Amino acid sequence: MSYESLSELPDTKVRSYVPVTDPELVESFIDPIRRAILVALRYGKEVIEENTTSEETTRPDGTKVRTTVVEEKKTQRFWLTVPEIVANVEQYLPEIEVSKYNCYYHLPKLVEQGLVEEFATRDEGDSKSKRGVYYRRTAKVFVVVDSKMSGDVVDTYLKIFREGLEIELSDKNWHHLEDLMIRQIEMVDEAMEYLAMHLKEVDVESTALSDFLQGLSYIFLSDNEEFIIIQREIKGIVLTPCCGPTPDMNSVCSYCGDPILPSSMIFREVEKKTQSFCSNECADKYVKEYKS
Repeated sequence: MSYESLSELPDTKVRSYVPVTDPELVESFIDPIRRAILVALRYGKEVIEENTTSEETTRPDGTKVRTTVVEEKKTQRFWLTVPEIVANVEQYLPEIEVSKYNCYYHLPKLVEQGLVEEFATRDEGDSKSKRGVYYRRTAKVFVVVDSKMSGDVVDTYLKIFREGLEIELSDKNWHHLEDLMIRQIEMVDEAMEYLAMHLKEVDVESTALSDFLQGLSYIFLSDNEEFIIIQREIKGIVLTPCCGPTPDMNSVCSYCGDPILPSSMIFREVEKKTQSFCSNECADKYVKEYKS
């Protein structure tokens, strides 16, 4: 029995968000296989819905003519089979290998944890049959609040600070910066959880909702004294040494990013906004690329 049609699958609504704080559930977001399965389910599968209508007319000679019209409409199905989950992982997360075996092992755990729901059409008298089993996330977005999730993010940030911005610090200051980053992410996670609990259900893409909650959390914490102190300390350790104490976008070329001396600064107005450049060549390239 095929369930390509949305009308043949449960159309119950899923929650827009679920805050995840239970340590056991958080482990599912740390595990790369389970996280990949949840991401694959988020994308769903594009299907074509067919709507068939028939109309019967009678000609002047009494002949009856029946006309059938089939209308096709593309839509997204979020109930997925195991092969469809594997295909989505291959498409959206090619760096992670997920097999059907992995799915059959991890999906029951995700269902048990309440992160995924199951819809099955098994043969009568065969409760072990896995034919026609579909899976769907129980929420469009999960807000994970746990310091373990922060660890991977902080490691990435520190790598960028070391290699991208070429920040040179003593081991003591590196450890202090790491502690500041972890605490900052913990505070943002806590704020996201709090804000998520105050949101009503809203039909938006899950990534956009998660990004919205994160951005809103920074605004929510903008007058929190501890958060402000942490932000200022991070700025003083990381940004001030390489970018200066105050933002001055006019001191760097808008095209190549090189520093500009006041005596050699060139200005061009683009879309009623003045941009600064280190040379006419950079200014011309910027204007050309902007217009194209």
